[in-house]
Amino acid sequence: MKKTFLFLSLVTCLLIGNYLVASKNTVKSESNSSLIYQNEKPDKVSEALRALNIKKAKEGRTATLEQKRIEIEKQIVPTPSNIKIKGDNIEGTKVEWLIPNGSSEDKIVFYVHGGGWSRGGLGFSRNLGTILARETGYRVLTIQYRLSPENPYPAALTDVEKVYKYLGKNYGPNSKVVIVGDSAGGNLAFALLNKIKSSNGTYPTAVVGISPATDLTKESQLYTSDFDSIHASYHGNDINIVDTYVGNNNRKNPLISPLYGDLKGLPPMLIHAGAREELIDDILAYAAKANANGVEVTCKVWRGMFHDFQLMDRASRISKQANAEIAQFIKQHLENR
Repeated sequence: MKKTFLFLSLVTCLLIGNYLVASKNTVKSESNSSLIYQNEKPDKVSEALRALNIKKAKEGRTATLEQKRIEIEKQIVPTPSNIKIKGDNIEGTKVEWLIPNGSSEDKIVFYVHGGGWSRGGLGFSRNLGTILARETGYRVLTIQYRLSPENPYPAALTDVEKVYKYLGKNYGPNSKVVIVGDSAGGNLAFALLNKIKSSNGTYPTAVVGISPATDLTKESQLYTSDFDSIHASYHGNDINIVDTYVGNNNRKNPLISPLYGDLKGLPPMLIHAGAREELIDDILAYAAKANANGVEVTCKVWRGMFHDFQLMDRASRISKQANAEIAQFIKQHLENR
């Protein structure tokens, strides 16, 4: 049981990664990494959103996968008039550009959406994609990677890698790319780093993981969590989102569970998680391992917040604050590196 998951995870970070914990302010270690605990109590709106999130997750347990796919594609965040939307196709994979007026062509935010490897597309991606374009002022590329169970591993990762390589080949040697992935998209973003390392490829300038799924083994919180909104199984229809994605492959394959990769030499990272995050142990374990291997990683845990809370940008002040900090990290690395 993981009743004391947050406390034990923070202690693990302290012991393994020489990580430092802060209540409100950033404290950096000698490795230029930091673990930040946002100690501000969530406001009533954020608490209400968390309750609604849990309620909808419970209700969704009996929905079919097709119903879930329709629901997730409903656009939440309107796209401002100063951001142009342009559909495209990169080597057989549908993508969409969100292009703010006056944005540079060779500085790109590549956003990989979540959805349990089984849901989500360009419509859903426009949600956080719009937030990223609005907050950073940079063009954002979103991707409609192939979904499981129709297309299990490695289909989604192959699509993400293909699009990433295209950016490197077609936007010149001076181009800069920051990859952002949330939930399953965070899993794919960190798995891509392991794929790049194995092939001696070129890393992105930096990576942002929002509530990333770092461990897909049956000991992970995807299987053992007591929370209701994120879990491997949808009991109503006996769908297991992890099993259908992984198939018969080794769950400790670093391209499936990034936690088990060799993280030495990976690019700078920002990782955000809610303290009421279903995957908090797995996320902190990855951040601690990255730090222990010399990666410049900032991991921020938001008190009382939930999985993927950044998507609630229109309603939650704390979500807006988190997205502003993500944007600042992206701008820092696209402008200065």
